[in-house]
Amino acid sequence: MGNSINIIQNLLCLRAIITGKIKKVVLIQLNYERLKKSWLHVSLLVCFIAAVALLVFLDYFNIESITLFNERGFYFDYTWKGRLFLLFFVWLFVLESLVNLKLLEKDQKTRSRSHFKVLAIFLCAIIPIIYIFSVNFLGLDQTVINIGEVLRGDYWRAHSPYWELILEGDWPLVLEYLVFTISFLATILLAYGKAGLKAFSITLALIAGMGTIYLIDTLYPYGVFKPLQMLALPTAACAAALLEIMGYNFILAFSTGLESTPIIRINANGSLSSVSIAWPCAGVHSLFLYTLIILLLFRKSSMSSFRKLMYFIIGAIGTYSVNVLRIVSYFIVLVNEGKSAAQTFHDIYGELYSVLWIFLYILLITCIQKFRLVERTTHTLRYFLERVKSKV
Repeated sequence: MGNSINIIQNLLCLRAIITGKIKKVVLIQLNYERLKKSWLHVSLLVCFIAAVALLVFLDYFNIESITLFNERGFYFDYTWKGRLFLLFFVWLFVLESLVNLKLLEKDQKTRSRSHFKVLAIFLCAIIPIIYIFSVNFLGLDQTVINIGEVLRGDYWRAHSPYWELILEGDWPLVLEYLVFTISFLATILLAYGKAGLKAFSITLALIAGMGTIYLIDTLYPYGVFKPLQMLALPTAACAAALLEIMGYNFILAFSTGLESTPIIRINANGSLSSVSIAWPCAGVHSLFLYTLIILLLFRKSSMSSFRKLMYFIIGAIGTYSVNVLRIVSYFIVLVNEGKSAAQTFHDIYGELYSVLWIFLYILLITCIQKFRLVERTTHTLRYFLERVKSKV
């Protein structure tokens, strides 16, 4: 009797295993079919991922033709100015592709494309790869530097002791972002039209926004661009107030003239360190990115205008507060760890404050909307108040 029960149990287990395997096979086949339907988009994903992967390879092994990229370390570690946002760009492209998979499948069925148009789409998608190869192996690097020399070479030499870093580091980096932006925009427009812009709006906003910000700061470095530099002073003042609350001794000053920037002088390891706060350091560009991304996100949402306004205001206050916290964190690192550690924080970790905040805030909004947390909280509060009234 015991043996019969064991045999039955083994058969049931075997049946469950086989059924599970069959289900997995069916799921794999379904996913394969969906990939076949979206072959064009998968190919486009591969093109952009391959371009970033090629840059990672060249950067990691220090075999780029522009010497400064090899001398300054791994540029994919840097957020200001660096290539880390290219990884965010690829990640967002993949994420929005998965979110809009059904839309892409529908588009594949309804949109007819000629062979010429498909060829044009792929040519636009491989522009970054062509550009990277040309810069590193076909001599385009010198042309890139010559363009920067013609545009702003004299200005950089006259106004910055670090003009070589701007000309041979920041400027080529800006062109990389612009190439990715133009390539991505042209590819999406040709492949999907206006629907593509809506489907991949956040990805486009990130790469175009960072490219524009890097371009402005490269052409007008050290707080020279007044429309954005005006916003740096209140942020620096708030950071100074927080430093005072925390017990740090410092001097807050403001330099006038062409490079009018707030300056905080603080005692770090027995010596007085002066730090100028330009608009990128104050996180003004993160407010711009936040506004751009959140407005594009709201376009896809059907929530009420009042709720969108509340979300926007709360998020803007949060973004501004994170910028203040970033400046304060920089000075805490400067005082306790020294200039080298503070520079590392500035170049690598500082920008992540704003980026992580923006994506976490978007995730929070998504959770609130999906699980109807506002309605549930309101309902619970009303129920509690009614119970209190009934007892009174």
